[in-house]
Amino acid sequence: MDAQEDRTKSSAESGKRRHPHTAADRISLKEALGGEATDVHLFPAGSSTPEDAPLSAAKARVRIGGVLGPLTAVDADVDGELIALLNNPPKPDFSTGLPSGRRLRVAIRTVCSGIAREIFIRVLPETIPPVFGKLAHLLPELASVTPGLVLVSGITGSGKSTLLASVAMRHLELGAHVVTVEDPVEYLLHSKTTTGYASQREVGLDVPDFASGVKMSLREDPDTIIVGEIRDRETALATLTAAETGHAVFATVHAGGCFGTVDRFLSLVGGNEFEAMRLAGVYLCGIHVTSNPAEEKQGLFVDRTYEIFRSNDAARTHIRDRSAHRLWQARLGTSEKDWKLTIRS
Repeated sequence: MDAQEDRTKSSAESGKRRHPHTAADRISLKEALGGEATDVHLFPAGSSTPEDAPLSAAKARVRIGGVLGPLTAVDADVDGELIALLNNPPKPDFSTGLPSGRRLRVAIRTVCSGIAREIFIRVLPETIPPVFGKLAHLLPELASVTPGLVLVSGITGSGKSTLLASVAMRHLELGAHVVTVEDPVEYLLHSKTTTGYASQREVGLDVPDFASGVKMSLREDPDTIIVGEIRDRETALATLTAAETGHAVFATVHAGGCFGTVDRFLSLVGGNEFEAMRLAGVYLCGIHVTSNPAEEKQGLFVDRTYEIFRSNDAARTHIRDRSAHRLWQARLGTSEKDWKLTIRS
């Protein structure tokens, strides 16, 4: 009996370590946004109309260390400006800042034909993590402003935006003019210690769409262009042109891996062999990011794994032939330590 009680107690303590809010009756939204949470899901009471004060009697789920906590009552004790934005958002997806300087990415959705709303808040780090510095030995050519195209993939929340923001800060240190096209703008790229500067455009507010944002950026004397997402043919072609005209271009693509980004890009630009030749000429590398929750002692961590695929003569041949399924052959003979790195955060 004692052994069984010990196992039960140990299991309960393990559950508390997995998520600090497991046993809490209520949580403070202010504390959640200012603490260790990476995501906060809000389920307001009442209908989706602003006058119904959707955060009154709200429920929430909080994600910490990759683990999503249980549904819990929440006190909406945050700054009034944030409450106003959540009640009357400028658009369904937007970003904002807290008085502390921390940035939030917010997505507001209605459910059940508009009778209720859900709010999803991504809490960004207070400072841009120096991810690229840890990857520089795998990607030495990206430590400088090298013309060409880098395609980044990974599921939502894996760390794609953080990686690109870290690369952008490196290029700002080199004196580059960095133009970003995002939806929404997440990290604010500015530093008093860098000689370069960033022009950040938000889709729906500063530019009508990604493709227009990329095309317009070419007349802004950019060195580096960061495209938040390639989701259609027009954006893919505009990104390709930007890379061909001497710019360092970084873009995210929804794909299942480094090789999948190439296949996805080729499917977006269409079946024209000329477009495949264009991609082969500018493709520098692919980066795929995955994240998994990890537990160490009593702490909660996230392991992020970066898989790198750098272009070479064999890769360019496969891309020209539209044989992305054979790209893995271009990496034969290389050690995993040369193209894969896991970072715990």
